[in-house]
Amino acid sequence: MSGRLRGTTVLLAIGALLTSASATNNVGGNDEGGGLRRKRTTDKKQQQHRRLTEADGVDQELASRFFLPSKAQAELDEIDMRELLFQMNVEMNLEMSMSFITTPAPTKAPTPSPTQSTDAPSISTMPTLTNCDSPGTCQNRLRDQIFAVSVRMGTTEALDDPNSPQSQARDWILEECDATIPIDPCTASQLILNEQRYGLAVMYYGLGGDSWNAGANPSQDAAAGPGQWMSGLNYCEWGAEITGTGGSFKQLVCDDLGNVLNLNLQSNNMVGQIPPEIGVFFAMTSYISFFNAQSGPLPSTLGYILPLETFDVESNNLDGPLFQPEYAGPDGLKEIVNFRASLNNFVGTIPAEIGQWTKTQNLWFADNQITGTIPTEIGSLAEMGAFLFYKNKISGTIPPGIGNLNKLTWIDCEENQIVGTLPEEFYSNLELEEVILKSNSISGSVSSKVGDLSKLGTFWVSFNQLSATIPSTFGNLANLQELELQSNRLTGTIPSEFGTMGSIDFISLESNLLTGTIPTELFGTNLGGLRILYLNDNQLTGTIPSNYGSSPRLKDLWLSDNLLTGTLPIISEGEFLFLEELLINNNDITGVVDESVCLVRNNTIPGGQLGVFHADCQPPPNGGQPQIQCSCCTACFV
Repeated sequence: MSGRLRGTTVLLAIGALLTSASATNNVGGNDEGGGLRRKRTTDKKQQQHRRLTEADGVDQELASRFFLPSKAQAELDEIDMRELLFQMNVEMNLEMSMSFITTPAPTKAPTPSPTQSTDAPSISTMPTLTNCDSPGTCQNRLRDQIFAVSVRMGTTEALDDPNSPQSQARDWILEECDATIPIDPCTASQLILNEQRYGLAVMYYGLGGDSWNAGANPSQDAAAGPGQWMSGLNYCEWGAEITGTGGSFKQLVCDDLGNVLNLNLQSNNMVGQIPPEIGVFFAMTSYISFFNAQSGPLPSTLGYILPLETFDVESNNLDGPLFQPEYAGPDGLKEIVNFRASLNNFVGTIPAEIGQWTKTQNLWFADNQITGTIPTEIGSLAEMGAFLFYKNKISGTIPPGIGNLNKLTWIDCEENQIVGTLPEEFYSNLELEEVILKSNSISGSVSSKVGDLSKLGTFWVSFNQLSATIPSTFGNLANLQELELQSNRLTGTIPSEFGTMGSIDFISLESNLLTGTIPTELFGTNLGGLRILYLNDNQLTGTIPSNYGSSPRLKDLWLSDNLLTGTLPIISEGEFLFLEELLINNNDITGVVDESVCLVRNNTIPGGQLGVFHADCQPPPNGGQPQIQCSCCTACFV
């Protein structure tokens, strides 16, 4: 069934509601709400007519009354029923009795609806399957309402399977007819709320509710207290209060009218598929269920939840297409702010219609199997702050439109198949703080405009095919902490301007084609936070700077596999207190390693932290003296 509801398929579930609303708001007779239109075809109408007339409890006469012929039917066919459901619930509550307002959520004994005026159609004038005063009314009406929900959600066949979540939820809710305070299936104000009670029950059965970490009610004890699902309480009281290291939250939150507003089921041992019945929560703004074991595809009925702002299913076992047209197509959702689906098994491509998610701030679908290219329409997401799609199979180039994302602070596309150059427009995103583009096939150069990104803290472009020289404008980046340029084809010298990157912690330039000498500016208190410096596997020449021991926090210094000459400089007392790894092998360094260096080994008293010390201290195979004489090296090379 398409993401756009048809007027006649939903009429059975909200028939009474439509009549009441049309008398006061004229909702059913026009489309002034601005919803997109889609007409039902004759064949579809006849098919739906057959499905309803063949169902138990719905006779031919009643079905004919639901399928309004003539002009009334044509008008309903043009209504965007998703929008209608949402607006009706809001607008009708302005007209509902005070008794409903004071008891907004579904209860076992809701206050009866007030007597309606004679000039407005009463509920009984709409087609109903039974008379609300007749015996058996409760169960019959609930069955019919649940069937109507199943038609909309595409799960009618599941009702015939006694082991399905839908069948179990139906049987459970039917038992509430015989409760001490029975459920009310007849009052107009309760119809949509009953649907949501049923939808929550389907989710409980479908996602292994009996084994949940919080909210479980294995015996479905109707007398269970707040914080336990499937009790006889108002379902708005089912949500458990959760307190953790990240703060406190409630599993289930309702709005003032009793509609499900937020579901936060994170880290709750949920196992199974998210059921299509999630679509009945038409007022929901947030669904969060990361760190669970949900599986299977996402239900296309997400497209029914028009106000949905946050959808977070990270770290599950979900699969199937990630971006389905029902919620990510031309008529899809428009209010999405946070869409997080990383660490699953999703497939498919990024649709061009993603450009309609103009309110999106976080778009995360890392570590999946998404293919295709980044659509140019991504440039329409002007509110986006974080774009994470690492570890997928996305190919093609980064579109120039990426430069329109003026609020972007974090982009991570590591381990994809992206090619081409990094567009100049990319450097227009002046709010960028974290850029991770490593492990792709990006070519060209790093633009000197990188120096304009004054807020940049992380810049990882390693394991690509970048060439040309390293821009000296990196020296402008006073907030830069991590710089990864290794495993590219970079040439030229190491800019001395690196010495002004006062916040730097990690520099990796290894495995390039760099030449020239090692700048003395890389050492000293000007880079007091520098811990990691990898310059190995290049073509660097000259001697090791004599001030190399003056970096107060240096932990790893890799200078191996270059063309360095001279001797290893001595160090002063108090230097290299934190040094753990020193690699100078595979160079042309000669002489004797000074005792001052050996004193910072971790096997001396008082000693230091140096546990890995590689040098060319192995005698040549044909005999003779080693290139370096070292009494404290941990590994010797020829």
